Amino acid sequence: MGRLPAARAVRGKGAATPRSGLFAAAVAVAVALGTAGCTGTAARPAPPTSAPGPTSVAGPGTAASPLGRQGPQAPQMTPVDAQKCSTTTVRGSGSGPLRIDGRWRPDPDALPDETVTVTRGPDAGSCPGDLPPKPDCSQAIPWTGLSVDALVHASGVQRWVSSSVPGPDDRRPGVAPGPDRAARTLTYTVMTPPPGGRLAIGPALVAGAAACASTTESTAAGATLLRGTVVDRWAPATGGAPRTAGFLAVLSPEGIAWALLGGPPWQGRDVDSAEAALQAALARFASSRAG
Repeated sequence: MGRLPAARAVRGKGAATPRSGLFAAAVAVAVALGTAGCTGTAARPAPPTSAPGPTSVAGPGTAASPLGRQGPQAPQMTPVDAQKCSTTTVRGSGSGPLRIDGRWRPDPDALPDETVTVTRGPDAGSCPGDLPPKPDCSQAIPWTGLSVDALVHASGVQRWVSSSVPGPDDRRPGVAPGPDRAARTLTYTVMTPPPGGRLAIGPALVAGAAACASTTESTAAGATLLRGTVVDRWAPATGGAPRTAGFLAVLSPEGIAWALLGGPPWQGRDVDSAEAALQAALARFASSRAG
């Protein structure tokens, strides 16, 4: 058994983070891009001078020498970019907005994972980041290849949360799994805009889903629903054809949510249940954004 992959949208372009390190990577990226401070720098030798006579040169923390040479310099403080584009919080498993709520019997071979929440920082509006003109199917959903801070800026998101829960176990109770069986998992992301705002990433997600997941589209209760199939980039290598995973997405005025249905193919009724759970998770997360 292994931990489930979550927070798949929080890595920079080209990163290939192992499943077990995704949350550490999420925190590291967010801290690296959203932390202000200073670093010590070692002193460098004074450059040679061609001045005709002795000069007196003084630097921070350095006494002037009558011969124009500097004594040993104290470490300098180099300013670091103080922009705070986003913050990342990691909580325990089961703390995300998606609930199984008896919709299926959880797969015992899958372990729930931590919940990663990314929140828009006070400087997000001035942080760099633009949605690409077309999706990149080699990248993780939403197929933008953007880092955490760039995606926060480009998507217009206020908060997003990513986590994983066990998928359905359709085996008869007591039946042992086969040696090559992969656990069924539901890995999801939910995004909500600032109060009164809308997410800018909707059209890009729809375009990416059509190009990379061959989705079909329907509407229900004012929401756009997408279903398709993607290559499961996180499935263990088998030496054969790449494994695929089901893809679901919900787009509504409240926000956007998507999910990957990993492991053995899901039955139709379980896909329907996963879609209902994803819609409920979006509504639950949107209603809590003021909290």
